[in-house]
Amino acid sequence: MSRTINASLRFSAAQLQNSGMYSLFEVQVDASPVAYTYWTDYNASINYFKPGTDTAQVYDPFPIKAGDFETDDGTKVPAIQIKIGAVDQQIVAYIESNDALRRNRVRRVTVSEDEITNASAYTMDTFYIDGAMIDHDAEEAIFELTSKGAVANITVPLRSMRRDQCQADYLNASTCQYAGSETTCRKTKDACASKDNVINFKAFPGIGTRKVVF
Repeated sequence: MSRTINASLRFSAAQLQNSGMYSLFEVQVDASPVAYTYWTDYNASINYFKPGTDTAQVYDPFPIKAGDFETDDGTKVPAIQIKIGAVDQQIVAYIESNDALRRNRVRRVTVSEDEITNASAYTMDTFYIDGAMIDHDAEEAIFELTSKGAVANITVPLRSMRRDQCQADYLNASTCQYAGSETTCRKTKDACASKDNVINFKAFPGIGTRKVVF
């Protein structure tokens, strides 16, 4: 999950009096070709913009509601539920025939009514659908949303990943595996090469110098 927050929205939300906040949803309903639908949980259409652009977009009223956001406490990944009430046949088709829209993107835009003409005055939460079910008793569809990395089953090592410094303990027989006479090492790739030990270089030159965010 990622979040984009605009300063104008922060100001509006902090005001003692404002006209209220709208929740707007952009839901990816097809992956190829990519197609989106635009909904709001308000009881009338809202004229705003497509998320992150100045392109006008009408958000149609729809029985959609986001639940509480569960943050990562070290034991689980960030997650949130989206519930769609009064389930129609199109939503049922999405769940039963289109893999429940799994891996499709959902963006929730929160905007103040006072800033409804400002294309950049919003917060935006980005999620990806991990699965869905239909509660026939409640007549609602429940979509489980989480981060892109979790949906794509991406795993990362628990240890740090450095691009230029070897993480192996020097002279360790199982990791470094160098068995020569040199007693020190700079832990760079060049140092490994000078010892004819590049095959055991425990760093990742290909990861670049910027952060990677899913």
